[in-house]
Amino acid sequence: MAEKIFSDYVKEKTGTTVSGWEDGFIAISKKHKIILFDDLSSVSSYKRFQKAFYDNMIMGNAPPFVVFIIQPIDDITGLADNYIEINIEYFSVPEVMKLYPKLSKFDVLGLCAMSGGIPKILCEYDRQASLEDNLKNMLNPSSGFCVFMPEMMQKYFRKPENYHHILCAIANGNHSVSDIGKFCGFEYNKCDNYLSSLISYGFVKTEKVISQRGTEKTAYIITNNYFRLWHLYIYRNRTELQLGSQEFIDGIVKNIMKKEIHGFHLQKAFAFANERIENDLWESFHITQKVIYAPQIVSGNTFHYTFDAIVRNGDKAIFIKVFESPNENCGQEELHKIRKAVSLANKYYDSHIYIFTNRRFSDYAVAEAANDETISLVDVERLKY
Repeated sequence: MAEKIFSDYVKEKTGTTVSGWEDGFIAISKKHKIILFDDLSSVSSYKRFQKAFYDNMIMGNAPPFVVFIIQPIDDITGLADNYIEINIEYFSVPEVMKLYPKLSKFDVLGLCAMSGGIPKILCEYDRQASLEDNLKNMLNPSSGFCVFMPEMMQKYFRKPENYHHILCAIANGNHSVSDIGKFCGFEYNKCDNYLSSLISYGFVKTEKVISQRGTEKTAYIITNNYFRLWHLYIYRNRTELQLGSQEFIDGIVKNIMKKEIHGFHLQKAFAFANERIENDLWESFHITQKVIYAPQIVSGNTFHYTFDAIVRNGDKAIFIKVFESPNENCGQEELHKIRKAVSLANKYYDSHIYIFTNRRFSDYAVAEAANDETISLVDVERLKY
């Protein structure tokens, strides 16, 4: 079937009647110098396809420039002697900022949190409407936000419902195989097989985390925030969305505005902080453990201040603060509190402070940070992940 469709398409584009892979490759290589093949999953490992492609395109007199758009598990080793592999991710936060330069940084975070940087969802964003109204539009059953996830799962899995159950379990805070199995009702070996497939297709990744007992264990994490939100809010509530329950939709939007956008900001902030600790502070701090969200309160008499994480190595300590509200701005009073809290918890010169906001920093904070190498201010556009 793939061969026949390809032959018909070649005839349509080149005006030459062809009868198979060999004739088709010869015809298009004579007609076009740049050729893109999209989604080769079904034929990439087919020996006759590979041989016909190699003999008639790669080994031709003037081979064209060929681009294969494939999934990570597709095998193209038989198609060329050597090739350049480029991994294309969904849009990052800075890239979305370039797409929508007039959006506030809080709105950019909201859009990235919901869309996961996926173009099909981003292209439906209404620049004239508020973020809240856009979130409501995304919850329309026919929107890109609602249909993209099931379309992908249907494409890659013969029985996607079982894989949806696994992703739903992880989205609801179950990150070990045993917890996922309890949530889904699947046996351990079945969960393990499903997770392996989800990892292969890029829906899930593994991370090493330290348990409360101090032992290292594997945690399964959903790779894209859109995948997580879809399984958290859409998967088990499709009936209510189909019925158009406004109260239900308003509840989801409120939860996203109050909780999920800040959660996404925390996620990106800690990814940035870990990268900076490894690259910029290794020589002086030598912190090897991954910094995770773990709020800690620093107290002194009547004074109290909360950091999102404090990580130590001997006399050295790193403090992380991520402001939640778009109305918060790290001005003079707030920066004074941060410095006081750090001094109460550790020697100031043995500390480093990362401060994240989803709006522009105050001129005072920028000026102070420029003269204080202990402080790093991180704005939204620097969250490249």
